[in-house]
Order: sequence, then structure tokens, then C-alpha cells
Amino acid sequence: MNKILKILAVLWMLAGYISTAEAKINMFPKPRYIPALSIYDDNGNAYKLTEFNSDLLMAVVWSKSCGPCLKDLMHLGRFVRKTMGKGIEVILISPDNEWKSTAEKRAFLKRLGADNMVSYNDRKSNFRGGMAIAVTPTAILVNKNGEEVGQITGSIDWDDSDVVDYMLKLKKEISEKLEQSKAADQQN
Repeated sequence: MNKILKILAVLWMLAGYISTAEAKINMFPKPRYIPALSIYDDNGNAYKLTEFNSDLLMAVVWSKSCGPCLKDLMHLGRFVRKTMGKGIEVILISPDNEWKSTAEKRAFLKRLGADNMVSYNDRKSNFRGGMAIAVTPTAILVNKNGEEVGQITGSIDWDDSDVVDYMLKLKKEISEKLEQSKAADQQN
């Protein structure tokens, strides 16, 4: 029976790889308020997306049972290395009940080459539910003001040079819009 369950689990994960549609990018016309939902580091400290201070924060919501998520993690590790020091911060958020221990999660991320990102826990899927995330992987895009400016759902080859260039241009556009908004507020 255990052998059958293992085979079914592998087939289910492979189905995720096979059925992966192209990523969908949804940039919002105006930045959105982010609910005060907590994510937790491995020591149990609570954080909110609004507390990060990156030009562009990509908060990637994923699950270890999601085939496309695992593929994304391999590419995200390389994406982070390519964009290091360029104003894009990537964090990972996964359900806390998937992990027996912090060591297990760290080893899992290391095997996928994604151990160069900070990983947070979503307790009881409160964060995912509160953000109304129906699909994993989902990258929540947050500007320097702590506002949600868009989402990318589905799997993407993050380390592809065209994707890296696009994300760097997107970061620049988001920063410029924020500066224009601040300038307009100061004039009023």
C-alpha cells in the first residue's frame, strides 16, 4: 500500500510539471493596501510584508507538494544570484505544517538551490487565505511603500535572461511611479 501511495504522489507531482501553464502577470493600475497578515521566521518572529524596505519585494508563496513550485525554486535561486544588489529582494513563504523541522526545510531548499533566500512560514495558511491566493506558485510584488503592485501566478523560468531583464525594468518602473506619486503629493 505504501508503494502505491508513493507512486501516486510522484505521478501527482509530475502532473504539476506537465500541466503548468505559462505564468500570468497581473500588474495593478494603482498600488493596493496589503492586509496586516503575519509571516513567521524560523525562530517564530512575526513579520508583515509592509515591513520590508526593498525597491521591489517578491514574496513567493509556494508549497513543497506543488510541482511547478519546485521547478520555480530552482530557477529563483539563480535569479537571486543574477539580481543580487540590484534592488530586488525575494522571500519564500510556505505552509508551516509541511515541515517537521527548520532543518528539514533548509535541507529541502538547499537541494533545490534555493537556500540563498529567506524563508518564512505561513501558520495555518492564514497569510495565503488573507491574501486570497488560490494558485501556487504566486509571487506577490510589493513596492518600497509596502503596497502590492502586482502578482505573478504560475511557473516561470526566473533565471532566463529575458525574465531577469523584464524584472529589472519592472523594478525601475515601479520605483519611478512611486517617486512621481510622492512628488505629486508634495505639490498638493
